[in-house]
Amino acid sequence: MEVPIGMDRRLLILVGTLVMVVLAGCTALPGADNGGEVDDGDVATPDADVDASEPAEMPADMPNREIIDGDLREGESKDELQYRNATAGDEINFVPKEMNESTLPDNENERELIIYGRTLMANTSEEMPDHVGNDLSCASCHGGGQSVATVGMVGQDINLIPLVGTSADLPEWTGRRNRMRDTRQRLMGCFQRSMNSPGAEEGAPDYDSREIQAMEAYMMWLSEGVPTKGQPYWSHLNKPEGDEKVPVEEVNPVRGAELYLENCASCHGADGQGEVDDEGNVIYPPLWGPGSFNDGAGMGRMYTSASYIREAMPYGYAHDVTDWEDVHDIAGFMNAHDRPEFPEKSKDFPDGTPDEGIYYNRTQERLGYEMNPMQKKLMLADMPTGTQEIDESDIPDDVGRYDQPLRNETVDPADD
Repeated sequence: MEVPIGMDRRLLILVGTLVMVVLAGCTALPGADNGGEVDDGDVATPDADVDASEPAEMPADMPNREIIDGDLREGESKDELQYRNATAGDEINFVPKEMNESTLPDNENERELIIYGRTLMANTSEEMPDHVGNDLSCASCHGGGQSVATVGMVGQDINLIPLVGTSADLPEWTGRRNRMRDTRQRLMGCFQRSMNSPGAEEGAPDYDSREIQAMEAYMMWLSEGVPTKGQPYWSHLNKPEGDEKVPVEEVNPVRGAELYLENCASCHGADGQGEVDDEGNVIYPPLWGPGSFNDGAGMGRMYTSASYIREAMPYGYAHDVTDWEDVHDIAGFMNAHDRPEFPEKSKDFPDGTPDEGIYYNRTQERLGYEMNPMQKKLMLADMPTGTQEIDESDIPDDVGRYDQPLRNETVDPADD
């Protein structure tokens, strides 16, 4: 069948018009530039009343990830600490695994990184002395390593704070710097704070360093099988809430000294400097002084350290000290002492430091103190805040006096 000449002409005009429309649409795609390249992904059109030239404000506190088996942190389960149990969860159980041919990946390079990462995290201060400015390792808080007290590979001790599942919840929002952070950035933060890399010769390892990549690979290997963007109950510290939370001004580090000698000194020493073996390997880590974490570390915050003490200490006999007032006072005593200073503390918590951040000047000023309130109470009790040993004779008879804020009391400079 022949097509009339007039119809053929109309078809040509229609096709030409469609081609022009398509070409015009391509040149107007969001992200197209003089080179004709287009951004990958979707580009949303700003609302008319939004100034697109200004960055959008992010909330200081993003919603928490779902805590898998979170009911284990409520009611009687919470009070009785039932979640510190390898089979406690209904949705997902804690299953430590062995490192062997069946659990390691087939790729030789990836397998080598995982094995190397395990070595670094077990004995960090020994393996990376140029990047660690104290005597700690990842294993000091997460278990494993050289300590005779811990079991399994680093990060797999259910009686401490395991790392199993941690990387599955990353990247995450951190209010400490109001930004997202991935696994490597979180590791670098641990170096900068918990392992005091500012005091080391080369500081924290680089983001793309082989060491950071290896530790990331090991953490990802530990997290295999854990749902992403979900926080397992065993990796989540249960901080005090409501009536459980003792106001910072009422925490009594002098009473905490009594509890420390009774429950902690057998491992960490009457001087808080821990224990090493004949070869210099750290058996129990120092809790303050130059060999411990610096004052920007999470463990230097009152409620964080109190919750860790309640859930994981004394090691091997955990849950002997479960009263919230007791663990607050022990945490207050531990963090009343001198420790290395983190030089970038002023950049932390841009929306305001929390009350538990007793090493931060802004917190001290807001609470009406001219110094760390826990340290001030020890000094008012004529107790040392350095690495000197203490015994019962150093603790005043009237420990109840230090339940009070005592912010207006004057410390003799000679006592410093």
